[in-house]
Amino acid sequence: MLAEVPFKTNPVVPNSKEHWCYRCKAHNPYDHLVARDYEKMSCERCGASMFNPAKTRPWMFGLLVFSLVVPVGGFGLDKADVGDGWLEVSICFAVFAGLMGVMMLYHVNFWWFWSRFQRGKSGEQLEREGRKYIVSIEKARK
Repeated sequence: MLAEVPFKTNPVVPNSKEHWCYRCKAHNPYDHLVARDYEKMSCERCGASMFNPAKTRPWMFGLLVFSLVVPVGGFGLDKADVGDGWLEVSICFAVFAGLMGVMMLYHVNFWWFWSRFQRGKSGEQLEREGRKYIVSIEKARK
C-alpha cells in the first residue's frame, strides 16, 4: 500500500534548504522546540539536533574567517592606541568563534559527504531507499 503512494518529498534525496538529521542521514520530520531565546529542531526519529545546511554554511564560513582575521588584526595594533589586554581579548573571541565554526564544519562535512554520495545514485535507487526508509519509520512508530 505504501509503495504505491507517491512521495511528497523523499527523505533520502539531498535538499540543502530542508533540515537534515546527521544521525539518521535523512530529511526527517522534526519537533521545533523554543525556550526563551533558544531554538532547537529535534529529529522525531532519533531525537538528535537537526540543522539546515543552507543556513548553517554562511555562519560557519563567517565564524572561521573571523577566528583567523581577529588575531591577525590584534597583532598589528599598537598598545597605546587600544590599551592593555586587547590582544588577549581578541584571541579569546577568535578561539570561541573558531570552536563554533569547527563544530559547524564537523556537522556540515557529514552533509557534504552524504549529499555527494546520494547524488551518485540513480533515481530508482533513491526511490527504493526512500520507500524502505519511510516503511522503517512507520514500523518504529507502531
